[in-house]
Amino acid sequence: MISRYLKKGAFSAANLLGADALFRRVNKEKLLVVMYHGVSASAPSPIWTQLPVAVFRRQLEFLRRNYRVLALSEVVDAVRGNRSLPERAALITFDDGLRNNLTVAFPVLEELAIPATVFLTVDAIGTREILWVDELYLLLCEAAACGVAPEVFEGAATRHLRAGRIWESYQVLVEALKRSGSAPRNEAMNRLRNLLPAGLCDRSHDFALLDWDEVRALQRSKLVEFGVHTATHRILSELQPHEWERELVAPKKTLEQELGVEAATFCFPNGRPLLDFRSEHLEFLRNAGYACAFTTENALFDLRGGDPLSIGRIPAGNDSTSEADYFRLNTSGALGFLKTALKRKAPLTGGAGVGPYWKRETHG
Repeated sequence: MISRYLKKGAFSAANLLGADALFRRVNKEKLLVVMYHGVSASAPSPIWTQLPVAVFRRQLEFLRRNYRVLALSEVVDAVRGNRSLPERAALITFDDGLRNNLTVAFPVLEELAIPATVFLTVDAIGTREILWVDELYLLLCEAAACGVAPEVFEGAATRHLRAGRIWESYQVLVEALKRSGSAPRNEAMNRLRNLLPAGLCDRSHDFALLDWDEVRALQRSKLVEFGVHTATHRILSELQPHEWERELVAPKKTLEQELGVEAATFCFPNGRPLLDFRSEHLEFLRNAGYACAFTTENALFDLRGGDPLSIGRIPAGNDSTSEADYFRLNTSGALGFLKTALKRKAPLTGGAGVGPYWKRETHG
């Protein structure tokens, strides 16, 4: 706790000394992409992907004052060499296609006249499904509410759940299931579902997905554009090559048919370079006709030398990544500079796309 307050004090002092303003000037030619998932009007919860709407509004107001927020199509044009990016260009993105992007986030976007991009889990749109990463959290909430501590999983996850530490249990489980493969993951989820009574906890509305009529309504606003987040939210490194067409190409065609526009952009689920996707995936996306793709690596993007199929994004979730001073420093590139400097001094620590800012699980 003391360490956290010391860090907050350091971030505040750095901004008072003008660090964020300095790095915005230094990085004015780079593209800032901010990564959101859901925006909630409900009472606060610990889940990273549901940002309280009041915090979301403050961040957008900050971005509008300090950056030129672009539409996705403008970024695609720049990647293709058809235009130049303005100084301090920024792009707002949402992963998954949650319905509260329309019901909660969009009114704020509309009021402030800020464009945004939603990356859709295409096959889930209009199905009333909840992505398994979100359903797992809801099931654990339900288990805690019912006083159930199932022996579905061994070890730390069950111990945390028995002690009422839902978030800690979720963090252990979601990462393990991401790496387990689809068959073991489905089996584990079914076992957990079968132990609980029908119905999820009362936060399920935060995780509902858009349907195609709602997607088209957002498209008609001229403020929201769309990209592909795979067909079913599978992590690319988990896929076999024969599955790439179904998860990466078929949803592109579906999105184009539903909306009548080119689907030129892709967003990696989970999105950590080398761990969640590899160079052969980039080549496949390029050959499939994608102009650019977005990762979860905490970094600004330099159009002059970076690969447009590996564009980093600054995370903004319901944790320390959205504390005001941290957000200001992170969006400016100051924290990325510090991370790079520390890696040079200690090259054996850390890993691609992983750093101390990543305190809570994200699923991209």
